Amino acid sequence: MNERRWLPLREAALYSAIGKHRLIAMAQDGRVKGFQDPDDKRRTWIFDRESLDSYREGQAGPTIHEKALAIMKGIRL
Repeated sequence: MNERRWLPLREAALYSAIGKHRLIAMAQDGRVKGFQDPDDKRRTWIFDRESLDSYREGQAGPTIHEKALAIMKGIRL
């Protein structure tokens, strides 16, 4: 499967189910990797698919397995 790592704004918004304006704000805040493409005359925004995945995974919180390991180690999540 050939999934591109860098997605233009429209595709990144569809992929992540996050609005275009919010994606740009998140890139400017450093929550996801995104920037205006210096090789594009129009300076369109592009986003790192892996950072979008990481952001969404972080929203899900710890898995049951991670919670169990933390309990065994005496760490409160």
